[in-house]
Amino acid sequence: MVGVPKSNACRTCLRRRVKCDLTQPSCNQCTKRNLSCPGYEKRWKFMHQTTGSIQKDQQRNGRNQPQPHREAALVRARQSIDERVEPNLAAAALDLQQKEVFCTFLLTSFPAQFASCGKRVEVNWIDYARRPLLSAPQALVWAYRALATVFIGRKYKDMAKVTCSRHMYSRALNYLAGVIQHPRFATTEETLAAGILLTMYEMVDGITGASWLTHTRGLATMIQMRGQDVHRSGFGLTLLKSCRAFMVADALIRGEQCFLGEPQWRAFLGELVDIESQSPTRSELGLIVDRAFIEVASCPGWLAETRTLIRQPGHTEAKTNLMSEIVHARDRLNDLQAELQCTLVHQRQASILAWQQFVGPIPWDFVDPFAQSSLYGMRLGISLLNQLFVLLSADLRRRHCGPELFEEVHIPGLQSPNPWSALDADAQEWQVRFDPEYLQDSYQIHPSGNEDWMDRIAMSMGMLGIRA
Repeated sequence: MVGVPKSNACRTCLRRRVKCDLTQPSCNQCTKRNLSCPGYEKRWKFMHQTTGSIQKDQQRNGRNQPQPHREAALVRARQSIDERVEPNLAAAALDLQQKEVFCTFLLTSFPAQFASCGKRVEVNWIDYARRPLLSAPQALVWAYRALATVFIGRKYKDMAKVTCSRHMYSRALNYLAGVIQHPRFATTEETLAAGILLTMYEMVDGITGASWLTHTRGLATMIQMRGQDVHRSGFGLTLLKSCRAFMVADALIRGEQCFLGEPQWRAFLGELVDIESQSPTRSELGLIVDRAFIEVASCPGWLAETRTLIRQPGHTEAKTNLMSEIVHARDRLNDLQAELQCTLVHQRQASILAWQQFVGPIPWDFVDPFAQSSLYGMRLGISLLNQLFVLLSADLRRRHCGPELFEEVHIPGLQSPNPWSALDADAQEWQVRFDPEYLQDSYQIHPSGNEDWMDRIAMSMGMLGIRA
């Protein structure tokens, strides 16, 4: 073999051209010089050879070489004009194919979301995926590859490709873990995009039905670190709209406040609505949904605050203020729901021009899926707020009458003598979860049988499939 040393010495002794005593695991020559012995494994040195040099070597070594080996050597030596001019052409072509497969995956799995936002933002996901990624981090590159491979594998029931995609996903995770530790690259849009793509992968090939929620807390932290200005326009706005619904769902399940429900972020989301309302390509349908999302994003915080206040005595003023906020949000959602329903009915009977002004750049084929999923989210948000209002008002009345009314009451056949026991800290009634079976029973969609189930959840502002 060309370039392989015949000596058994370690690589340091070979380089210094001194005699090696072959001591294991480190030779004495390296130990005396306080050097780290690299070991005795040989490195191969590959040398480029042309067709003529291979033929000369074969003639020099003898003409009795078997014909198949000689032909194989000649085949290895031949290079196409593309490989000679552009050595990375094959890799570039493969990346291009994977990006196109990713675009197909996006249009298949998130049709309504892409249709509703694709032309309302400056840079959508397909435009971003098709641009040259000359300086993109490896986490983003391998995230594209993992999604494209698992999509093809599941579409054609090829488990070998699905298994390969899992290795790609693990590699992308390792790269992402390294990138977010670097202060310069942790908040770039490429890093956030890679995190969103890995969340999509968990949706397609997750261990459990809700394993896709494992990435959402990291996405929320990254968006807060990036700040509001970078999400005001460009691809940053696309990234925010892509994952905002999943962050609401994650906050509900964790029983925590979603940062999008905080006052400064509510104001920022309102600014985005005002900016789009002045755009010539605005969509009145999209603006109604965006205004409704501002109220839905506050639901996780109100749920957590209600749970905290009910478990504590007193705090009458805080409970009253919270009830006022809940009523205001509920009335706002009711108004937006009625506006959307009435507009959908009347616009269909109006002129084509009026209908076009209402839907804006959203394709007509996707108006119904987008509107119906959004209405589901509004209804579920209203239902949750109604329950919170009832709990708070009943708690105020209970404490006004005195809790001793329920302390020593025993009724035969009643499982719990205290009707307020469900409000304890660890009561099962407070636990919110993502339930795929509930999703199937109530809305006839399931992760294993519907390609657009992720799209339905995103369009419902994160409320669809959340069971309380």
